[in-house]
This record gives sequence, structure tokens and C-alpha cells, in this order.
Amino acid sequence: MIDTDSHLTESENISRNLCGLVDMGSNGIRFSISSIAQHHARITPCVFKDRIGISLYEIQFPNEHSLDQIPIPENIIQEICSAIKRFKLICEDFGVPDKNVIVIATEATRIAINKDDLIQQINNETNWEVKVLSQEEEGTMTTLGLIASAAENETNGIYFDLLSGSCQISWIKTLPDGTFIKSEKVAFLPYGSGTITRLVKAIDDNDASKLKLFDDLKADFIQAIQDIQIPDDMMEMAKENDGFTLITRGGGLRGMGHLLISQDKDYPVQTIINGFCTNFTNFQSISDYLFLKGKIPNFDNNCNKIKRFFKISEKRSIQLPAVGLLTSALLEALPRISSIYFSEGGIREGYLYSQLPVSIHKQDPIIVASKAYAPLLSNKYLKLLLSAVPRNRQTGEFLIPEIVWKRVAPTLCNLAFIHASYPKELQPTAALHVAITGILSGCNGLSHQMRALIGIALCYRWGGNIPETEEHFLESMENVILNQYNESSRINIKIAKRIIWWTKYIGTIMYVICGVHPGGNIRDNLFKFHVVPRATTSKENQSLTIDEELEKEQHSVTRTERADYEAIVSISRDDLKTSASVRARIITLQKRIKKLSRGNIERVKVTVQMFD
Repeated sequence: MIDTDSHLTESENISRNLCGLVDMGSNGIRFSISSIAQHHARITPCVFKDRIGISLYEIQFPNEHSLDQIPIPENIIQEICSAIKRFKLICEDFGVPDKNVIVIATEATRIAINKDDLIQQINNETNWEVKVLSQEEEGTMTTLGLIASAAENETNGIYFDLLSGSCQISWIKTLPDGTFIKSEKVAFLPYGSGTITRLVKAIDDNDASKLKLFDDLKADFIQAIQDIQIPDDMMEMAKENDGFTLITRGGGLRGMGHLLISQDKDYPVQTIINGFCTNFTNFQSISDYLFLKGKIPNFDNNCNKIKRFFKISEKRSIQLPAVGLLTSALLEALPRISSIYFSEGGIREGYLYSQLPVSIHKQDPIIVASKAYAPLLSNKYLKLLLSAVPRNRQTGEFLIPEIVWKRVAPTLCNLAFIHASYPKELQPTAALHVAITGILSGCNGLSHQMRALIGIALCYRWGGNIPETEEHFLESMENVILNQYNESSRINIKIAKRIIWWTKYIGTIMYVICGVHPGGNIRDNLFKFHVVPRATTSKENQSLTIDEELEKEQHSVTRTERADYEAIVSISRDDLKTSASVRARIITLQKRIKKLSRGNIERVKVTVQMFD
């Protein structure tokens, strides 16, 4: 385990905590140098990343119609050694000591006929040992990579990892203390993106044979689900949530994810696959299309040319129809699935994560990533912000979705002033894109939902005044949150709408807080919030506008479902402290919160009290 010392300066920590890693995978060899210095170890930022497209799996199985294996050719071994020697020089340039470098080989090396020769030549050329992972070790390492690339509540469900030569099925559950448990028995099956493609090609488009292969796959997957023994409490939780989350990993599955994203031109996060989540219907539709049509969408039969999709290589394009057959069989074998989550976490992320203490495992990636930009007194901003949120008077618990008060609110306070130097007209627009193309876009461990929520909250923190094109973009970000829930479940849709509404609410509150306290400092006895339950008068119910009445009917909001609150803003009578600009912001707050509340299942009325 690499040392992480909190008493060292940032530059000292970075220099002594750089970790070099060579990942000899099935479809390419990846090189990276990452920092696991304590202050940002949870998101393990890369300072160097490279890849050579040597597919060790394809090289060993050159005949696309069969699974006949050959040794790795000598010229390929020399090319690999040269690439690793170059990486050794780069590590020296970065100051990475040899003891902080590891070379890891996975499935394609493990099954190679001349594995020992390959390993020996790398050792002779570089003096680096190669650690060849067993099937079980690789499964554990990729599971850790999945955990490293997600936040706590996004790693609960059935885990499906699709490699080139095989796949594995297990279950995984994250516990409240940040640790996780997974199935003791992992089901390994000889169906990878490469092997299944060869099996389909060998059939030569014989429909009866394809159906026979489908049935065989389905039977094997059904047995695999029985073998991993999903716990009863997870089964019960899945019933409550209208199904399991299927957590996927592997190049072939990422290709399907990019294909799904490409079908929706309005989807706001086009370039990041990690953290993408789609509902069961969408994933089943693309799987069945690939299986039944035997081609990807927009395949031109006349010129036999495949349309290029972002991040889908020609090799992946050829594999996707076979992968669609595989996932169609998988979906029929699995218990009820509500959503599919795509992860990019792999050997690199898993190894680095394994080097960190449990105390860092428990950290939230979005909090760690945003903390570098936080004002000195961000905790005081957060305390003031959360005082404007309703709480249970007996227990003290917040009465809004946990993701909003626990994750979005502290991140919002950390990022509250990063766009302060921008032109006024640009601030809300730049804020909207902060986690998609802005400063947080490269953060490892963020779901698309979190990227959207942070952008929405920060946009409203700067007033939310955006041009029409950005209004459309804002709506598409809201759809990211709405569309991952099962459309047939009114309860889940209601949860999603509550998350969006309270995110906008705290952003709007922050607009006022930062206007009153613009310097990153909170002055005492200037203004404060107090939230109480509020009974709606019959006069107010009768005074709804036509639009409000229609919206109320559309959302089917009843008096028994609605929660009404009064947010009391207490401000000082001191004219110096509460100038005209401050009072104007509070008036704006009243108007905006009233507008947000229209037709919503929860409503807040802002009132003002003066104190000496």
C-alpha cells in the first residue's frame, strides 16, 4: 500500500504517491500514472494515460469463424515489450519509483499458450514482474473497479461483467458504512464478446441455430442466477423498487451503452459512459433489435458499410449483434430488472482502490472532487442552506430526498463561487454544464444523474436565467433523472420529481445566500431561515390560476399527498447589512419559490420577518 501522509504539502504528497500501472487486457494494453494522495485519493485522478490497440485475444484467435487458438507471435511480444519500456521512461520522467509500478495481466494472457515466454521477455526487458490474475482475482479486481467508479447507493444489484472470452454474474451490495459484500460464488461462463461473435458467425445466419444458441444461453444464465444465491433481503428490496439494478461492465456492453446514447440526440451527456443509466425497456429494445436484425441501427445494406458511432469501433460494431443475442437471453433469465447501470471501472480503478484505507473508501466522489473549489467557510454556508429545508421536529431528520441534502447541497456549497468571475449572462449557463464539460466532467465516480443534479442546482444558484437553447438542455437533464425510473411505477416517478424540485429549491435559496454573503464569509446576525409546516387556506386553493389548476390535475396532486411549508426569512433591520440589493433578492426568492411550487406535490411559501 502506498503511503498517504496528511502532514505533507500537496506537491510532496503527489510526488510520493504516484502509481504507475500497466493493464494487459484482452482488447488493448493500457498505461496510466495516477495520484492517490490523500486529499483526492477517492477519485484517483490520472496524470498520464495511454493505450496501444493490441488485442491479445484477437491475435490468439485469428479465424473469426472458429475458436482455434495460436500462440502470441514473437513480433507482437516484441511490440509489447517496446511499449512497456517506453512507459518505464515516462514513469522516470514523472518521478514514479519502480516500487510504485505494477504490471497486471488478465484473461487473454492467462489463457495464452506461450504465456510464460511473454512474461519472461517483459521481465528481461524492463525488470518488472508481471502479475497474472486468476479468474477469481480478476473478478475481485474488476468488482473493486466498479465500486471505485460509483457512489455508495449505485452499487446494489446484479453484476454482469462481459470480457472477450468469458463473462461473470454475481450480486453486490454496498453497506451503510461504505463497505460492500458480494456473492461468495461467482458464476463464470465461457461467453465473451469475442467468443459469442465467433459462435454466431459459425452458425452462418441459420435462424434455427441462432434460436438454439439463444435457448442454450438462457438456460446457462438461469442456472447461473440460481448458483449465485441472491439473498432474500435483496429480493425483497427489488420487489419494493420494482426490480433489480443490473450493473454492467465490459467493452461490448459499453458499446451498447454508447449506441443507446447515440439514439437520443437530446441526451445531455454524450461523451461519458460511466454512470449512464437506462430503464429496462430501452435496454431490452436495443438488445432484441441487435439479435433479431443481426445488425446495428443505420447499417447500410446496399453498400455494406457500417455507420460510425461515437466510441464504437468497427470491431465493436461487428460484435454488437452477437452481444445483443447474449443480452436478450440474459434479460429473459434474470429476475425482474428495473434499470441498467453502465460502469467503466476496471483493473486500474480496482487496483488503486485496493491500495486505499477503508476511511477513504467511505468518501463520496462528488464531495471529494468539489472540495478543492470550496470557500473557506463552506460548512457555514451549508448549515445556513439546510436551515431553509423542512425537518421533522421530533427526530430532526430532513423531509426531502436524501440525495439532495446529503450530496447535492454540500457540493453546491463547495462550488458556489467558481463562476463568480464569469460575465453575469454566462454564469448560469456555465454552471449548468459544470459536471458534463466543465471542471467536474473528468471526475471518476459520478453517475449521469449526479452530473445533471449538480448542474441544475448550480444553474439556479446563479439565478437560472438561461437562453432558450439552454432551457431545452435543462429539460433534457431533468429527463436524465426521470427516465431511469420505471415509467409504470408512479411511486418512483414521484420520487424523481421530488428530487428535481428540491434541487431547484436549494439552488434558488443559495442564490440569495450568496448574494447576501458574496465573499465566501458568513456574517452572523444578518439573516436566517426557519421552516414550519403550513396549512393551506381555502382562499388560497380557490385562487389558483387556470395553469395551476391544469397542472394540479396533470400531476394528480391531492390534499392528502401534498406537503405545504412556510420558509420564514428573518432579516436584520440594519439598512447597511440588508441593502436594497439584498431585499430585491429576497423578493425574487419569494416569486421564484412560488413559481416552483405551482402544481408540485410539495409547496413552500416564503415570508419575511424583520428583527433588530
